[in-house]
Amino acid sequence: MGFGVSTADNISQNTAYSVQAADKMDENGAILEMTTYGGIKETTEEVYTDAGSFTNLAVNAQVGNTTAAVVMSHTLIESNTDYARASKVSRQALTTG
Repeated sequence: MGFGVSTADNISQNTAYSVQAADKMDENGAILEMTTYGGIKETTEEVYTDAGSFTNLAVNAQVGNTTAAVVMSHTLIESNTDYARASKVSRQALTTG
C-alpha cells in the first residue's frame, strides 16, 4: 500500500482500463462466449499550473497507439480560493496478450 500518486507533481491521478466485447449467442440469446477487443487505458491527471501559461493539449490530428496517448480533454480550473489547476484526460491503446 502506498501513499500519494505515482507521477511526480500530480495532485491526483486515476487510471482506468477497459475493453469492448463481442458476444457469441445461442438461438435463445444466451451468451455462449465473449471475445474482447479494442482495449484502452484512460488516465486522468490533475496538477497545479500557472493559469497564464496554460496551453490546451486536446487538439485535432493527434495520433496515438500502444506507446503514445492522445489527449481527450484538457481543462483549466480557476478559483478565488485555490491555486489554478489543470486536469487532463488521455487515452492509449492496450497491447494484446
